Amino acid sequence: MSKTKKKPVKNKTVVSEEKQGKFEYYVTNAVCVILFILFAYITVISFIQTSVIDPAKYASEVILYQNDAVIINLLLTAAFIAFLFLTKRWYNFFAKINIKFMEIGLAAYVLILGFTWILSVMSVPAADSQNIFETATDAVNGKYSSLIDGQNFYNSDYYGGYSYYNYYPFQLGFVFICEIIYRLFGTASSMPLQVINVLCTAAAYLAIAKITALLFKKRSIEFMSIILLAGCFQPILFCTFAYGNVIGMCCALWSSYFLIKYFRTNKYTLLIPCGLLLITATLAKYNNMIYLVAFVIMLIIHTVKQKKWQSIAFALAICIAAAGASSLVIMSYESRAGVKLSDGVSQTLYLDMGLNESYMAPGWYNGISLQTYKNNALNSEAANRAALSDIKSRLGIMSKDPGYALEFFNKKIISQWNEPTFESIWVSKVKGHYKNINSLAESVYSGSFGQFFESYFNFYMQIIYLLFTTGIVCLVLNKKANIETALLPLVLLGGFGYHLLFEGKSQYLLTYIVLLIPTAAYAIGCILDGKYTKIKTLLKK
Repeated sequence: MSKTKKKPVKNKTVVSEEKQGKFEYYVTNAVCVILFILFAYITVISFIQTSVIDPAKYASEVILYQNDAVIINLLLTAAFIAFLFLTKRWYNFFAKINIKFMEIGLAAYVLILGFTWILSVMSVPAADSQNIFETATDAVNGKYSSLIDGQNFYNSDYYGGYSYYNYYPFQLGFVFICEIIYRLFGTASSMPLQVINVLCTAAAYLAIAKITALLFKKRSIEFMSIILLAGCFQPILFCTFAYGNVIGMCCALWSSYFLIKYFRTNKYTLLIPCGLLLITATLAKYNNMIYLVAFVIMLIIHTVKQKKWQSIAFALAICIAAAGASSLVIMSYESRAGVKLSDGVSQTLYLDMGLNESYMAPGWYNGISLQTYKNNALNSEAANRAALSDIKSRLGIMSKDPGYALEFFNKKIISQWNEPTFESIWVSKVKGHYKNINSLAESVYSGSFGQFFESYFNFYMQIIYLLFTTGIVCLVLNKKANIETALLPLVLLGGFGYHLLFEGKSQYLLTYIVLLIPTAAYAIGCILDGKYTKIKTLLKK
């Protein structure tokens, strides 16, 4: 009896990308369109002029707007693009490189540069970072005078007889982190924190590389991301700043990594490290609440798309936890010091400051928020009323003179985004040093290395802005804009909007520039993957 031959079963195609819902499509593409408009503008401006810190008023952070040699900028960019096309023949080779080796090499590279720099500079904290250093090291020894006494602490005269933490109680979140560090490594100087900054910068760069791999699933694109990160020196130079920016950036980026991985796998256990890292990021730097907002928006979209109610539950939980963690830390220090602190300077007061002129640049620090709060005897309600009145007045002036409003916000944008050093050298140059700086630091501050960095940073940021803008276009055209690829761009948009309206400074944006790199690396991938058949045909003709 002959066996009946069975027809071969066709292999089913496995769909790797889930179908995108309309809600996700509209939100993520809207984010991309807005960012394209903003960064296309910043890209064009970066070729025309550069914002620099006035050498004659360097310590005061006064911004000058200098015209660039546009032709040179265009020629250098053309040379860079030509170089990209030359690398096209090796693009397949990039995909075969041992990426683990590249990641380890990147981390080692950052550690070597970072430790070399902080040991060359040995920077002493000042201003807010000095207040935090003083409070944290005192807390290690069971002293809390800076929370109780309005006189015996760093720069106390500036605060009119009140404790610094009556103005900025949220800073106790970072005091708590610093206290742990100084308990472990001693209180002699802020160098332990600067060492932690270097470690966190290396970890943050590794997070960006991992996120790029997760988003675009191509070894060659992660390779390009690592190369771009290797050229990004500003965060490495910023490690001398004994403040929460770098630690917050590192924790926020790894939190983003776990959230993106959760979106890919729906494994709810990934939400645990995501939440813990985000809470740490907000304690280190309260502005990282911008990440929280972006996470919540994307989690809501994920809930609608996947009907995963654990996503909306997690969104609610991290909102409560992030706000609650800060409050608990403040209550803990109040209990230890036996004092009740004021509510502190509100976001309304920061908005008032951001809408006013400053001797530095429009919307930069001008002391209005602190002065208003002080004038109203640290009464939050009265201070907010005064701030709202001033905000209304400022908006009235701008509505009557649109030309002035346009100039104000234009200068505010370019003073922050088009200052390519992002004050990474300034933060240590204007401060004291635990010992005499070496020849490397001297060269960076006032010698040939400093001149090199001034030109290099200008060109580097022009290229990054151009590639990011191109990458945003590619995401939309290739239908790659989704809750995963648009997460970091949404954070970037949040940072842009916040510092457009509220207090601005170029150093505040330093932790956002690395967010440009995954999309910029994707742009390089799209450029090198392109077939350009029409152009080739045209050239042959």
